[in-house]
Amino acid sequence: MPVITRSVIVNAPVEVTFEVSNRIDKWPEMIPEYLRSEILRREGRKIWFRLTNADGASWVSWRMLYPPHLAYAERHDPVAPFAYNHLTWIYQALPGNRSQMTWDMCFELSDDLRDQEEGWRERMAEHTAANQEALRKYIESLVEGA
Repeated sequence: MPVITRSVIVNAPVEVTFEVSNRIDKWPEMIPEYLRSEILRREGRKIWFRLTNADGASWVSWRMLYPPHLAYAERHDPVAPFAYNHLTWIYQALPGNRSQMTWDMCFELSDDLRDQEEGWRERMAEHTAANQEALRKYIESLVEGA
C-alpha cells in the first residue's frame, strides 16, 4: 500500500489554515489542478463534493471536518483507478501564528494497475507538493491582505 506524507509550513494561524484550506467550493481558485468543485450535500461534519481536474476527469469524494486539527477524506465514485484512496489532513499550531499542514494519502490501485503503483505514487507526490504550495500561497495572501 503506497503512502504519501508531506508537510508545509503556512504563515497563518492554524484556525485560518484549516478554515481556508477546507473551502472546497473555492479549491479551483486555490489549486490550479482543479477546474471545478461542486458541493453536493452536507451532513453535519461530512461534506460530499464533486471535483473535476485539468484533464477533465471527475469524481465524487466525501470529507469529514474536525476543526481545527483534522480533515479526513475518501474518494467515493468512481473509486477507479483506485481500489481505495484515503486522505488525512493534519493541522498543527506552531509558534509565531504559523501552522503546519500535513497530508497523509494512503491508496491502492485497482488490480489491473497494481504494477504501476510506484509511478502513480511519484506523480501523486509531485501533485501533493504543488497543491500544498498553492494552498500555502493562497492562505498567506489572504492573511497578508487582511
